[in-house]
Amino acid sequence: MQFYVLGPIEVSTPGGAHVEPAATKPRALLAVLLLHANAWVGVEQLIDGIWHEQAVPSSAVRNLRSYVWQLRKTLGERLESRPGAYRLRALPGETDLEQAELAVDAARAAMSDGAYETAVDQASGALALWRGTPFDDVAAEAAKARCAETRRELRTMLAEAQLALGRTAAAIAVLRELTDQEPLQEIIWTKLVLTLHQAGRTAEALAAYDRAKEILHSRLGIEPGRQLVAAQRKVLSATEPAGNPRLSLVVGGGKRTGVDALLASATKEVLIMSAGAGPGPIDAIRRLSRASLRPGVRYRVLCPDAARLSGVLSAVSLAGVDVRTDAEVPMEALVVDRTAALLPADRATSPAGVAVFRLPGVVTATTGLFERIWQDAVPLAPADLAEARDAALTGRERDLLTLLCAGSTDESAAARLGISVRTVRRMVADIMNRLGARSRFQAGAKAAGRGWLLDRAG
Repeated sequence: MQFYVLGPIEVSTPGGAHVEPAATKPRALLAVLLLHANAWVGVEQLIDGIWHEQAVPSSAVRNLRSYVWQLRKTLGERLESRPGAYRLRALPGETDLEQAELAVDAARAAMSDGAYETAVDQASGALALWRGTPFDDVAAEAAKARCAETRRELRTMLAEAQLALGRTAAAIAVLRELTDQEPLQEIIWTKLVLTLHQAGRTAEALAAYDRAKEILHSRLGIEPGRQLVAAQRKVLSATEPAGNPRLSLVVGGGKRTGVDALLASATKEVLIMSAGAGPGPIDAIRRLSRASLRPGVRYRVLCPDAARLSGVLSAVSLAGVDVRTDAEVPMEALVVDRTAALLPADRATSPAGVAVFRLPGVVTATTGLFERIWQDAVPLAPADLAEARDAALTGRERDLLTLLCAGSTDESAAARLGISVRTVRRMVADIMNRLGARSRFQAGAKAAGRGWLLDRAG
């Protein structure tokens, strides 16, 4: 039997049926019993929990017996009684909250061992357990705080593990959602500012600091703490000009001229990295076609998994380009013949510009980054795309599972996808059935193991 408290209270029977008490009072009774699982709960305490914001009727004890009778239809011998008290027996690991807390321990141990992929899988699978607001029907502030802290720690570790793996965009997405939902947590703002800075998104890092400062001042009447201020100073110090004038390596009259000219000059090899699913600052991929490929030149393209099913990648792969994808590609770059590297120009001075570097150190570093990612990236086989998509998930199912594993509740995922909460739960139930999973935690772990979650960033 499984008990679900990280959202609307539900019970999964040994036969696999999911039961959610429809009436408010029996649902509140089940919540109180789960809060004190395996302990005897007195009648008065149960009544206080059921009618916590309402006047207690004179028939409360009689009503309580009726609710207990209703729950026994589902719980059977698990719901025990003695004079003046009731108890719900739950075995180890039967509640989703306990599964989530075990995942916290496992993810923390994996982080300590440097096993960041394992940490991502553990945190993502646990976050998929949240379906809404835990214990929404009862006055259980301590339990709600416990659930919130568990979820916060999972999401923070998820961001840290993604960052350690070089998946900066995924880490930023998790941290942004955390700051939206918990705007008074300075430590999360600090992590977001530093992560944006590490990604080279200076303006966004400074904007995040300003937003945090505004929220802290308007809601709490305080200034940012020492760590958050230190993060801002680190970003600012990196934007100040050095003692010597910067060497300008921008060539060509514009982005199109520079990219096209560099591609046309290739005699041996072209390496392209694209950090996003859509056109980036360089946009070299869209300039490749069967007609534009030069004979004798090897073309290799790296893109994030989010772009794996795009028509552009399929087209260039069919034209003869070697295409691979990875969970995260950290930057935009074009390297030609290992002698020139084209990179986005400084965003603060030229948001749409590009720069060509012929310094051996820059070219070697960019090429080395490409080769490290390429080694473990997954090759794209256009002929297999339709079959792979049918065997795994539909696009909407993939989007849903990615959102849930990033920590979204059923309600927020439904809003993001433009579908009802009921549809979300039906889709999750179908995915669980296909995976042979008895819980959402198992489903998240199995989906990650099968490679169904190509874009974990959500």
